Amino acid sequence: MNLDFIGEEKRKIWNDFLIKNKGSFLQSFEWGIFQKKLSKQVWQAEIKKENKTMMEAQVIKEIVGFKRYFYVPYGPVFSADNSSEENAEAFRFFLDKIKELAKREKIVFLRIEPVLSLPEFPEFNFQNSLKRIQPKRTLILNLEDSEENLLKNFHQKTRYNIKLAEKKGVKIKISDNYSNIFYKLLKETKERQEFRSYPEEYYKKLLQIDSPYFQVNLFTAEYQNKIIVASIVIFFGERVVSLHTGSDYRYRTAKGAHFLRWKTVLEAKKKKFKEYDMWGIDEKKWPGVTYLKKSFGGKEFEYGPAKDIVFQNGWYRVYKIIKKLL
Repeated sequence: MNLDFIGEEKRKIWNDFLIKNKGSFLQSFEWGIFQKKLSKQVWQAEIKKENKTMMEAQVIKEIVGFKRYFYVPYGPVFSADNSSEENAEAFRFFLDKIKELAKREKIVFLRIEPVLSLPEFPEFNFQNSLKRIQPKRTLILNLEDSEENLLKNFHQKTRYNIKLAEKKGVKIKISDNYSNIFYKLLKETKERQEFRSYPEEYYKKLLQIDSPYFQVNLFTAEYQNKIIVASIVIFFGERVVSLHTGSDYRYRTAKGAHFLRWKTVLEAKKKKFKEYDMWGIDEKKWPGVTYLKKSFGGKEFEYGPAKDIVFQNGWYRVYKIIKKLL
């Protein structure tokens, strides 16, 4: 078994493996390039055994205070042909090699937020993560279902709101370009819903991603010649994700948020995507937006528990103290 850190020349091979094995856009080569544009170091680790790719994991170096940690969002991605024993073997080998890299890079710990639960090994110091970065739960719509059946599974009020928005003349537009209206709406929503956001430059760079594998669009809902909802939507593999959304509360009765989400579903179906990811639900943290998402039906999915693999015990204790104070 061997590990290679691959480069740009193997982008197609990397993404093809991800798509074949239902990997997240957060593990895509394009997401790694995006992270590099945010001045982060990124490694694409490929594990092979006898010329068979067993596993891929995109590792991002993050900074907390004056210390650093590695982060693997919604990974690693294993070959669907692997047995559970082969997954465990590949994962253990990955940890052995990442531990060597962590020593060179002076890394305190490795944080993994997997899709499914991962095996743990006694020779490594596994800890439950104090706080997740990516959502723990989400809702997935099956886009292979007919429009009629999708609508049938929506809450009655949601179907009514979609028709109402259309009747009121709400229009949906799709663009490849960034608009500063998006950030204005996002900031307003952030204050209402009390969630964290990134600096505006983050979203500008996200909309600049241009790849046959990875498409980013800005969906906007317009009412009375004014943008009242804006959403950044990602198309990757077989799945479409509504990643960041902002809305103008003053125009909530126009039901632009419902109409925009429905039009996103229709656009994804038109492009032959198979799944639509609502991207995160939590009744306690975000009750309003969770209620809206749940009104569209879909199947709830819960990701595996986030784990920290600790390399420097002393500094990790300091990190936990700092995080508890924040």
